[in-house]
Amino acid sequence: MVTPTSSGAAWLSRQSRLTKGVACFYASGTLRTPEESCVISTPLARIVSIAVVIAISGTAAGAWPHKLGQKARVRFLATSTLIRGTFGPNEDTYLAELSLNKGNERVLIRLIDAYPNEAPPISREDLIAPSGVTLRIRRDFESDRSYGQTILRTAPGDPLAILPERLEYQPQLTSTPQPDSRLPCYRIVRR
Repeated sequence: MVTPTSSGAAWLSRQSRLTKGVACFYASGTLRTPEESCVISTPLARIVSIAVVIAISGTAAGAWPHKLGQKARVRFLATSTLIRGTFGPNEDTYLAELSLNKGNERVLIRLIDAYPNEAPPISREDLIAPSGVTLRIRRDFESDRSYGQTILRTAPGDPLAILPERLEYQPQLTSTPQPDSRLPCYRIVRR
């Protein structure tokens, strides 16, 4: 005759043996009885760890394209701010027109070019190119600003943009946006 307490103890014992058996199967790749030791061999541990590293690397690499940016056609409309220093990176900000896809759809954007002090800025020829230039850019949601908050100092490529005086410039736009309309921000990806 089986008492409730003895059947409960037997059930717990059987459950723990099954759990240990499943754990051994997952750890070693072979089904062993709970009485056998659950030891992973060194070569198998290396193979498993390499497989895990490859799986994680493949997943992470698939998540990184937004950091590498995408190629797009950009036409510069105005110079906003130029930050140049002797130490640290330089940062040039522009009002630009981004051509989406291969259609005629164009979007006004705020474009930031951050680069090391020893690197040259964007060439004047690229800044004044009437059809624009192809650049590698990436979206920067944290730097979006309204059109009214954007300081427009000079025409693109104008050497007066480096002067400390406040210059106001109004680019020729097909339609002037409202001051509270958001300008999406993009950053130039330099290699």
